[in-house]
Amino acid sequence: MVGRGTDNPEGAIPMKNLTKNNISPLDVLILQVLQSGATPDTANKELEKHGYVLSRENVKGRIEDLVKKGVILEHNNSADSKRDDKIKWILVDPSKLFDNQWYTFIKTQNPLFERRVIPYSEMYNNLVEISREYGIVTTIDVVQGEGQNYDFILRIVTNETGHFEEMVEKIRSLGWVHSVDSKPIHVLEGVGISKNNLTKVHMNYFYEPIKLPDFEAYLKTIRQVYRTYDTYIKDEGSSKQKVIKKKSSEDAYDGEQQDK
Repeated sequence: MVGRGTDNPEGAIPMKNLTKNNISPLDVLILQVLQSGATPDTANKELEKHGYVLSRENVKGRIEDLVKKGVILEHNNSADSKRDDKIKWILVDPSKLFDNQWYTFIKTQNPLFERRVIPYSEMYNNLVEISREYGIVTTIDVVQGEGQNYDFILRIVTNETGHFEEMVEKIRSLGWVHSVDSKPIHVLEGVGISKNNLTKVHMNYFYEPIKLPDFEAYLKTIRQVYRTYDTYIKDEGSSKQKVIKKKSSEDAYDGEQQDK
């Protein structure tokens, strides 16, 4: 394994782990090239572009280890895939890649700012801009309403607490922010055996960001909704037809009276 173009004095890949889960910088780079469309068979070629030379089997073994560790939860490339089939997506467990996860709760105040009331859409766009600048926010949810303790919820993942604190201070500086409160997300730890030694291990993290409606339940709901709607349309239609018939009868009667 040889590293090229690195700041490491020995020219080798820095192998110090980033997280408690023994994820090295090389593992993160492999995940990035896979997310960019490389396959287990071509990932080593993509790593060469970054200055790292590893054998194809070495990289494939590392990918398999990431699956075993539960870092890669799922991806579209399978044993039946052809060599040139790209990995179009990978689903990773954030608790394995980031030591720090937070929910950040933001309460707004809406004073007259530059002689106008700031709409929630503008507040949201402010948060989106800051989130893109720092690159550690995964979701921004809007929960504004009377009686709420907060109006926005941010989910944040990072290995750099200083980076997180800097972003929070920037959010606090926004003129419409009343308060910012962050709560750490804890991953439960248990005791496991690693190489015949007792060690702390993270328990399985429930993470399923991709959700689809249950087909049968969805179909049943849609049928019920459309059945009710169809009944309404039929009732409305029949009512209008009755009115039209009644009016036509009245017009016909009036015509007969005029003829007489």
